[in-house]
Amino acid sequence: MASLQTDPSGNYHVKFRFGGRQFRRSLRTKMKRKAEAAASHVEENIRLILEGRMNLPSGADVPTFLLSDGKLAEPIKLSPDIQVGQLFEKYQLSIPNDTLEKTTLNTFGVHMRHIVRLIGGRQVLSGITKSELQKYVTARSNEPGRRGNVSATTIRKELGTFGALWNWAKTEGFVDADFPRKGLLFPKQTNKPAFQTWEQIQKQITENQLSDSDAGPLWDCLYLDTTKVKALLDFIEKNSYHALLHPMCALAAYTGARRSELCRSETADIDLVGGVFTIQERKRSKSRRTTRTVPLSDRLAEILEDWIAKKPASKFTFPECHRSLRLQKTDREKSPIKPFEASNFLNAVLVGTRWQPIKGWHVFRHSFISNCASQGVDQRFIDEWVGHQTDEQRRRYRHLFPDSQTQAINGVFK
Repeated sequence: MASLQTDPSGNYHVKFRFGGRQFRRSLRTKMKRKAEAAASHVEENIRLILEGRMNLPSGADVPTFLLSDGKLAEPIKLSPDIQVGQLFEKYQLSIPNDTLEKTTLNTFGVHMRHIVRLIGGRQVLSGITKSELQKYVTARSNEPGRRGNVSATTIRKELGTFGALWNWAKTEGFVDADFPRKGLLFPKQTNKPAFQTWEQIQKQITENQLSDSDAGPLWDCLYLDTTKVKALLDFIEKNSYHALLHPMCALAAYTGARRSELCRSETADIDLVGGVFTIQERKRSKSRRTTRTVPLSDRLAEILEDWIAKKPASKFTFPECHRSLRLQKTDREKSPIKPFEASNFLNAVLVGTRWQPIKGWHVFRHSFISNCASQGVDQRFIDEWVGHQTDEQRRRYRHLFPDSQTQAINGVFK
């Protein structure tokens, strides 16, 4: 029995079993009627072969032979496999708009550039073996990264991207084999440190006489307590050249929203009367748009009310500003601030000051979660506000719950 399936681009595929094997072949059509007709041909031709009324030539490509109604008597010469250097480009052309976040596609591009560099752009997918992937893992693990050599986590993410694109190529009929990742050996991973306050990190640096490079991983796990958050926001308000930076940082610090979520937020997402901020999510579900809501504190409501009253006319909470002439010519539609612009604005105001150790926008999210945890806020509320879904995401701030762990251990050793 032949069945029909669709891929993310809407193309139909026919799937069937013959001779004890399972086959899948793209029909190169988005029309259901044509796809159903092709599946019917496959079923009929299988029946004719089983009844001995049609002969399958030795070496013939089974799906192509069946789809051609048995007219291809000679063995099929398949077109060359897709090359590694073509994979990402073809994938991008095949998926509908708004399927993936632009930042996700950019990350895919970065990962695939490393794959192409080390494996070779002209290498065909069918020629890649587990041995080739193991060589890639070894080579990447010996290259310099942000903190020492490239980490196993980064390498796993790169191969995860490669594997996802490989699976797409398989559904399109470019390659028959599965992605040969099983059994690969990776360097041991080191768990990230738990979140720590500014004072805790400074104490470790002083006591252990750490260099700037050695102290780097500690600053990556920085969270700002409520006093430090207020001091940082006051500093940004007084020193930033961009009026939007202060309310944008405040919204991040008091809701835990990600940089990308802040950039695409709209004024309509802020309900000053009801006291909630609705965050338009893109990461929680691949198939639908989801939202989460976070209550607005009194202080944040004041900051946003003042910003909305004076911000440039736009549906976006933080409209673009100070765009370069080149970008204005290529992007005339009024749009929100871009994530890279938000990072540039924040870095510009922090560099050369006491706040320079802060590593980008995520510190606000870390701080929001950690401050809520340290005040004993129910973890279910925190998960709902920030969109956490896995225990690994919760582990790094669980130690901040002030009473629950102490009560648990005292319950054992009374």
